[in-house]
Amino acid sequence: MALSASTEAIGAVSELLSARVGARLSNLPVLVGRPAAAAGVQGTRWLNFFLYHVAFDAHLRNAPVDAGQQPPLWLVLHYIVTAFDSGRESDSAAAHRLLGQGLVALHELNVLRPAATVPALARNPEPLKITFDSADPELLSKLFNGNDELYRVSAAFQVRPVMLVTDAAPSYAPLVTSVGPPASPGVVVLPSMGARLTSIEPARFQAGDVVTLRGLDLAGYDTILLGGNAVAPLAAQPGDRGDVLRFQLPAGTPIAAAGYAVAVSRTLPSGRPMTSTPLLGELMPVVNAVALNGALTPSSNLPGAPLFGSFTVTGAQFGGPEESIFAALYRDGAAQVQLEPAAPATATSVSFTVPLGLALPPGSYRVLLRVNGQQAVNSPELLWT
Repeated sequence: MALSASTEAIGAVSELLSARVGARLSNLPVLVGRPAAAAGVQGTRWLNFFLYHVAFDAHLRNAPVDAGQQPPLWLVLHYIVTAFDSGRESDSAAAHRLLGQGLVALHELNVLRPAATVPALARNPEPLKITFDSADPELLSKLFNGNDELYRVSAAFQVRPVMLVTDAAPSYAPLVTSVGPPASPGVVVLPSMGARLTSIEPARFQAGDVVTLRGLDLAGYDTILLGGNAVAPLAAQPGDRGDVLRFQLPAGTPIAAAGYAVAVSRTLPSGRPMTSTPLLGELMPVVNAVALNGALTPSSNLPGAPLFGSFTVTGAQFGGPEESIFAALYRDGAAQVQLEPAAPATATSVSFTVPLGLALPPGSYRVLLRVNGQQAVNSPELLWT
C-alpha cells in the first residue's frame, strides 16, 4: 500500500473503532460524530464515538519511518464514547449498562492491528494502542456547551500513534565507499565508528566458563583482549546479529587471576588494530585442594594447645611469585588469620605457614584464597589437627 494513503488515517481510525467495537457487541450500531439523540433510530440502542481533540505525539515528533525521510505527522486521537438507550436517552440505567459494555469492548481491544485491506492504516509501523483518559465534568461541560446540547455522561479514551506521511522528497544520497580518487583511495571507510561493549556476563568468571560480551557493531571483530592476552571468540550461535561475542578461557590457562580490561579487536586493511571500548572482567582463581605439609607442632605441652605449621593450596590461576596472594583460615564466622605465601608461588600451587606467634586452636578451618584481589569460589576444609 502507498504511504500517501495514510493522509486518510484519522477517518480510518474512527471507522475501524466503530466496526471492531460494534462486532464485539453483537453488531450494535456505533456512530461517529457529535453525540446527539436525534442521530439514532427510535427503539434502537447505540454507542457514539466523538473525536474531540487531535494532538501531536511528542515522543515521536522527529522519528522518521526510514532514515533519510522527512518525519511523518504522529498523532494522538482523543475520543469520548457516549451510550444511548432505545429511548434515545444517555443518562438512564440502560444507557449506563451499555456504556459499561462499550468500555469493556475497548479494553479488550487494547491494541488495534488494522488489516492490510485498510490502505490508510496498513503501513502504520506500530499497532494502534487504546488507553483510557479522565473525562471529568469540566471536560464534558466544555464539549456539551451548545444551546441544543445536554450534559451527557461519557468516557474518554485515546488512540496512538496514528501516522500521516508527507509527500516531501527524502534526503537519500549514494553511500560513501572510499576517500580519494578511485585509482588511489585514501582512508578506508568503515560502516561504523567502531565497536562499543555494553555488558559482560558474568562479570566475574573462572577459566572454563563461557563469557558473553554484548555491544554495538561487533560484526567483523575476531579477537578478544583480556588485558594483554588475545583470545579467539567462540563460534556464533543461531540468532546472533552482530551484537554478541563469546569466549572461554581453557581450564589450564596460565593467566593469573585479576581484574582485566576486556575488549574486542579487529585488524584494518591498513594493518592497524581497531579496538572497542573496554569493560572490566574479573578472572577468579580456582582452588582444587588443600593439604598439610606434615605434622603440626603444638605451641605448648598443655592439652588442646594451639598448633602451628604449614599447608599447601593447589589449583589454577595463581600466576606466580609476582602476584599478590593471600590466604585466610576461616572459622566460627570470621577469618582467624591472614597469611602470605611462605615460598614463591607457581601457577598451580602455593604454600603458607602459620608461625608460632599465630598458632591456631585445633579444629576444622575453611581456606579462603585471594589472588590479585580476586577470591576463589571454592573454600575447601582444612583439618588443623
